[in-house]
Amino acid sequence: MGSSRRSSAGATGGAPAKDQTRLRIEKMEAEREERRRIMQERKIERAEEEQRNIAAGNPGDVDFIGLVRKWRETHSDTAQSFSSSKQHPKICIAVRKRPVSEKERAKRDHDSVTCLHPTVWVHSAKLRVDGITKYLDHNSFRFDYSFDETSTTEDVYNYSAMPLIEFVCSGKGGRATVFAYGQTGSGKTFTMNGIQSMVAEDLFHLLSNDDYEYDDSKCTLDNTIVTVSFFEIYGGRIVDLLNNRERLKVLEDGKGEVVVSGLEEFESNDPAEFFCVSGCRKQKAHYALD
Repeated sequence: MGSSRRSSAGATGGAPAKDQTRLRIEKMEAEREERRRIMQERKIERAEEEQRNIAAGNPGDVDFIGLVRKWRETHSDTAQSFSSSKQHPKICIAVRKRPVSEKERAKRDHDSVTCLHPTVWVHSAKLRVDGITKYLDHNSFRFDYSFDETSTTEDVYNYSAMPLIEFVCSGKGGRATVFAYGQTGSGKTFTMNGIQSMVAEDLFHLLSNDDYEYDDSKCTLDNTIVTVSFFEIYGGRIVDLLNNRERLKVLEDGKGEVVVSGLEEFESNDPAEFFCVSGCRKQKAHYALD
């Protein structure tokens, strides 16, 4: 009996074993500390990433901006070369993306449009049903040409408008129209002013007949008169921008052709005169309006 009691006491001697409840509590505390550490590191990374985005001119939600950036990195190789288009279509639709504006930066809007020629992608920020997890919904639109914010006005002109200059100077009686459509502040005037300058230079260059052998069927400075006119349609009113904003009427003649009645035209003999007529006179019209 005595030997048995000593053996039992020896077996229970030393440090007492921890119960399972205590072990689970310690494990939970360690996991909680690890989560806090990871969250703190992520918080610091988000703050640094936000500062980088602001410096790059793209403020807004850090998570959504990161999702857009990862999507672009994955799909950047899908963009095609502008020169891959074999023939200029009769009706060419091009889209140009402008950079994020100062007003949008102040509102902390983020860049949500990606141009990968010939496709434009719009990235919509979404939240899953849990109200926490963020994801993107992508919608694509295909055009003849899509130009991103790094494209120049010359790029837009070369692929969308320049083929029209060659067409109207071919002597086939062709007509060409270039117009910009978009909301206020989308960059229409900026783009069209640049295209207008290039049109004038190339138009008179082709009419000078320096690049091809003389051909009676083609338009030249000897058989062609270049005229300039500017009119504005706004709120149902049509006014002549080069003639003190005189009211005009749009009518249809006996051949079914649309005619702007009373629109004044000014002759131009070279690019400099073209710019003077279209620039100086239009500036005066705007001063009169102000």
